[in-house]
Amino acid sequence: MKDKVLLVDDEAMVLAGLKRQLRSHFIIDTALSGEEALKQVQENGPYAVIVSDFMMPGMNGIEFLSCVKKTDPDTVRMMLTGTADMPTAIRAVNEGSIFQFHPKPCPADTLCQAIQSAIGEYRKVIYHQQQLNNFKSSLAQASLVQQKLMPKADPQVDGFDIAGRSIWCDETGGDYYDFLYPAANGKKRISIVVGDVTDHGISSALLMTTARAFLRERVQTTPSECVAIITDVNKRLVSDIEELNLFMTMFYGEIDIKEKVIRWVKAGHEPAILYTPGADSHELLAGEGLPLGVMDDAVYKESEKRIASGQIILIVTDGIKEAVNPHGEMFGSERLIDVIRETADKPAREIIAKAFESLNNFRHPLKADDDETLVVIKVL
Repeated sequence: MKDKVLLVDDEAMVLAGLKRQLRSHFIIDTALSGEEALKQVQENGPYAVIVSDFMMPGMNGIEFLSCVKKTDPDTVRMMLTGTADMPTAIRAVNEGSIFQFHPKPCPADTLCQAIQSAIGEYRKVIYHQQQLNNFKSSLAQASLVQQKLMPKADPQVDGFDIAGRSIWCDETGGDYYDFLYPAANGKKRISIVVGDVTDHGISSALLMTTARAFLRERVQTTPSECVAIITDVNKRLVSDIEELNLFMTMFYGEIDIKEKVIRWVKAGHEPAILYTPGADSHELLAGEGLPLGVMDDAVYKESEKRIASGQIILIVTDGIKEAVNPHGEMFGSERLIDVIRETADKPAREIIAKAFESLNNFRHPLKADDDETLVVIKVL
């Protein structure tokens, strides 16, 4: 199908002549004024190319093409004028984003070639726009799939109140949290996982999804201690991504529900925070170990601690602690602990909501530039 071209000129004889000369090459519409042309664009567009005269009563060519630029930015705009002075040309280019500027009268073959060239530009723009729309559609689908992989609800565990939230700064994210019941334990233990892939975006999302699959398979099929689980997951990740310069930090913890003991492995991740409201004190659940995906023979260490009623455990990704305000100050751990101190008597879900509210107020008006994840575990 031929591409549509709109010719705009206040001289009817000029329009008729141009249409007669060009109609064998293009679908030609005409308008005798800028106002009439805008109506044509609205009712019959989009046009691949619009060629407008400059000197017209009422709305001149620059004003008209400037309006087209706003309503139909993909349309290629050209100008014909008998007033070929430099200021007019500069205004046409700057205000109307003119593709080409031709003096009037313009030979038919010259104008035909110019329109053909403009159509080529239009097709490039439309092709790239279609590619971008396809990419956005695929990205939205990927985001939906990844969201479906996150926990659909907070776990219901006797003696504990556990909740989590992950907010991505892009459509897809590299942060991840999960709640799992290890194999063959009769729900006597629950695993809490928080991971953070380097950077963010699609590549990080793919690695996060891969790590999630490896970990779920390992935890839910083969009974093992924490170190064995993380060691195996690391080896599988290294074999897949060793040349991609990506890695993932992780805090993997298992809580013995009856004994109220937490065992954990820290693979290059932020230490969890254990807060004790009665004493208004906190300590870090630290540990040793490289991030996942760095070395296949990385050595990990399991740590253990008994936890008591009233205590609160926070597991975060660095996107929260390293968030900055307009003055360049980081949110840090102390502000996070202040939130927990103020909300220690609230449910875990409300603590998380307050933490993100405090973070957003601290950062305003800046936007997040990293994914942010927080898991809160209250011992009842």
